[in-house]
Amino acid sequence: MKIGNYEFEYIQTIEPYKDSCGRIYLYAPQNKYNNKKGLPLHKLGDGEFCKFKLDKADTVSGVYAWVVNGDSKPIYIGEANNLKRRFDMGYGIISPRNCFVGGQITNCKMNKVVLEYYKQGKTIDVYFYRTSNYKAVELELLREMKTKYNTKNN
Repeated sequence: MKIGNYEFEYIQTIEPYKDSCGRIYLYAPQNKYNNKKGLPLHKLGDGEFCKFKLDKADTVSGVYAWVVNGDSKPIYIGEANNLKRRFDMGYGIISPRNCFVGGQITNCKMNKVVLEYYKQGKTIDVYFYRTSNYKAVELELLREMKTKYNTKNN
């Protein structure tokens, strides 16, 4: 898939984990946080989350794009120095600490995006462009296009 001046390769469709009955496995990681400092939940830290992994992702650096139902316009663009870790331990499994002020709000936001689209019967495909210059490429793409979920350009 061509995004901007770059050719992105298809990695896989995000598939939330399901239980033995085929229902999406939902969990509330915020309930498992030992909140000794009494931190408040951030605006996206409450409620349910899903779990997922990118089984076909490598531990490489680059820029990734989230695309809904095979559309040609990404809904989200991000960069990673390790694609597999970014998804598997970032978006796909929400750390309890990330649900509170000072945590990774983007992880919570994009996990909820996966869950909502999946509940609507829509798919999110992940595409990837390998590069060691991932920060510059991401910023270039975000300057060129407006995505639905990026805050760097919205």
